[in-house]
Amino acid sequence: MNSLDKIIAIIVVILLVIVCIAIVFGSVFFGIAGFLNLFGVRYDSFSSLLLFVLNYFLISLILDFISIFLIRLTKQNLIGKYKSFLTRMMIDCTFSYIAFHTADEVIDGINIPIITEVIAVIFFFLVGLAFEDKEKKKPKKEQRN
Repeated sequence: MNSLDKIIAIIVVILLVIVCIAIVFGSVFFGIAGFLNLFGVRYDSFSSLLLFVLNYFLISLILDFISIFLIRLTKQNLIGKYKSFLTRMMIDCTFSYIAFHTADEVIDGINIPIITEVIAVIFFFLVGLAFEDKEKKKPKKEQRN
């Protein structure tokens, strides 16, 4: 391969990564926009909704590290499947609510009722739980010799 082929290959890979990130972010963005529209949340402009989603992701990224630490810390001291699940749900939903509510309060162009915030947080928790359980329950493929 000459240097021109390498440059073209690098550019194609970079563009592919950018397109993949844009598809994922667009899916999440329009999913949240649809969810909020379903519950009658109104926003002033497209940019206020975009800022809300970006703020929510930034705040929840920081708070997720704290909640994961607390969940792992409390999981060591709890006995029982239901106590562990309820504690995890309380910690995860509390930190998600803090992120959702903070993002709502920071952006002036969007106003989300508290009941919609609570429903969204529980919905996000259940969706995350559903995807996590699928990953844990996947049977390992047996290797043939």
